[in-house]
Amino acid sequence: MNWQLRIGVVLLLMLTSAVAWAAPLKIGFVDLDRALRELPEAQAGATSLNKQIAAKQKEIEAKRQQVNTFQKTLERDFPHLTNAQRQEREARLQNMILNFQQFQRQAQDGLNYQRNQILKNIQDQLVKVVSRIGRAGHYTVILNDKSVLYVNGAIDITSQVVAAMAAKPPSDKVNGGK
Repeated sequence: MNWQLRIGVVLLLMLTSAVAWAAPLKIGFVDLDRALRELPEAQAGATSLNKQIAAKQKEIEAKRQQVNTFQKTLERDFPHLTNAQRQEREARLQNMILNFQQFQRQAQDGLNYQRNQILKNIQDQLVKVVSRIGRAGHYTVILNDKSVLYVNGAIDITSQVVAAMAAKPPSDKVNGGK
């Protein structure tokens, strides 16, 4: 069990005693990995991303082939070239290799950006749906395997924590309460 989940469970248990007299505690759990696998939006996003990846792979392979062809031609012609021609073609090959590597990095960055955007949009929708279900189902807390997705405002003690922190003498804040 990771530390965030442990802290969440401990806080939840502490809050249980405080909330027990007010209303029954209702806890929900969402398996985000399963939701992302099963959601039509996620499947459509994966299909779209896979098409983009395949297209970029074709472009990358075509550029790789150009570099390899030029390199083989240079190796074949090398003994017959003058020093100036050798230097010019070697410089051209280096430039082609650098351009290829830059293209490859940009393609990867672009695909990563697309994947992150798709995931962000789906996660934003998930959070809205979970909040709506939380309110409608009168849940106190809805968790996932990494964090809390929804908390009923009745158990929010943030104001108390802020007030307690503000009430500490200035020396306690600087010295860590010693």
